[in-house]
Amino acid sequence: METINSFLLENILFTVGAVLISSFLIASSIFPTIIYLSYVKNLTKKPNGRSSHSSSIPTLGGLAIFIGLIITSALVAVLIGNKSEISEILSVFTTSIILLFVGIRDDLMEISSRNKFLTQLVASVLLITLTGHYITDFDGILGLHKISSEFSFPFTIFVYILIINAYNLIDGIDGLATGISIILFGFFGTYLISNNMYTGGLLSIASIGGLIAFLRYNISKTRKVFMGDTGSMIIGHILAYQSVLLIACSSSEQLENQVINMPIVVLALLSYPLYDTLRVFIIRIREKKSPFSADRNHIHHKFIDLGLTHIQASSFIILYTIIIGFIAIIIEQLDINIQLIIIIITSISLLSIPSLIKTNNRN
Repeated sequence: METINSFLLENILFTVGAVLISSFLIASSIFPTIIYLSYVKNLTKKPNGRSSHSSSIPTLGGLAIFIGLIITSALVAVLIGNKSEISEILSVFTTSIILLFVGIRDDLMEISSRNKFLTQLVASVLLITLTGHYITDFDGILGLHKISSEFSFPFTIFVYILIINAYNLIDGIDGLATGISIILFGFFGTYLISNNMYTGGLLSIASIGGLIAFLRYNISKTRKVFMGDTGSMIIGHILAYQSVLLIACSSSEQLENQVINMPIVVLALLSYPLYDTLRVFIIRIREKKSPFSADRNHIHHKFIDLGLTHIQASSFIILYTIIIGFIAIIIEQLDINIQLIIIIITSISLLSIPSLIKTNNRN
C-alpha cells in the first residue's frame, strides 16, 4: 500500500488523469442503463410551460454522475489519504447520499420546496459539523474581519443552502450547470492539489470526469438526459463544501500557492448562479409570487428568447465565468472592497446584455 501511495503522489499528473478517466468511464457505462429504464418505466420529465424542450426526457442523470465520482474518490482516499482525509471524504459522501434519495424522489414524483429545503439543511449541518470547516473571517469585506463562532456556524449553513439552491436554479438549459461546475471544480482541484491537499483536489477531478460523461448525453439529440434535482443538489452540495473549504483555509500560512483574496475569487466564480438567483427572487416577490415558483425569468432563458441555441447561451455564460474569475485573480493586490465593487459592476454589466438587447429590439 505504501508503494502505491508513494507512486500516486510522486506522479500526481498521472493520478489526476487516472481519476478523471475512471470517473468518466464509470459514469458513461451507467447512462445507457438509466436512459433505457427511464423510457421503459416511464420515468421521464414531461415538458411544461417553462421548458425549453418539446419531448419527455429522462431526469436521473445525477445518479450516474454520483456513482462515478463516489467510487473513484473513495478508492483514491483509501490509497493516498490519511485517517483525517478519509473521514472527511466519507462525511461528504454520507451527506450527499441524503440528498441523493430526496433528489431521486423529487425527480420521479416531485416533493415540496419545504421538504427539499429541510433535507438540504440537515445535510449541510451534518457536513459542516463533521468536517469542522466554517467561514470565520470576512477578510475586510464591508469592513468585517473575524466573526464569532455563534455567527460563523449559521452563516456557513446559509452559504451552503444558498449555493445548493442557486446551482439548482441555473440547471435550466443544456450544458449550463455542467459547464459552470466544471470550471469551478477545475479551479478548486488545481488549487487544492497545488497546496498538497490531494484527496480534496482529486474529489474535484472525479466530479469533472462524471460531469463530462453527463455532458455527452445532455447535449445529445437522440439520447438526451437531465441531471435532475438528484444531480444538481449533490453537485451544489460538493461545490458548497469546497467553496467553504477554500475560504476557510485561504489564510493559512502553510499554503505554498496562496490566493490572498479567495473569498472574492469564489464569489466571482459563483457570481452567475448567485446573481441570477437574487434577480429572479426579486422579480417573483415584486410580482407577488413565491420566490421558488417556476418561470422563464432566468438570464439563460433570456438568451434563448433572443434566438440562441442552448449551447450558444451556455457557452456565453461559461465564458463569462472564466473571464470574471480571471479578473478576480489579477486584481488581488487591490483593496478587497474595491475588488468587490469591480466584480459586482462587471458581473451586472455583462449579465445584463440579453435584457439590454431585448429592450433595444423592442424599441
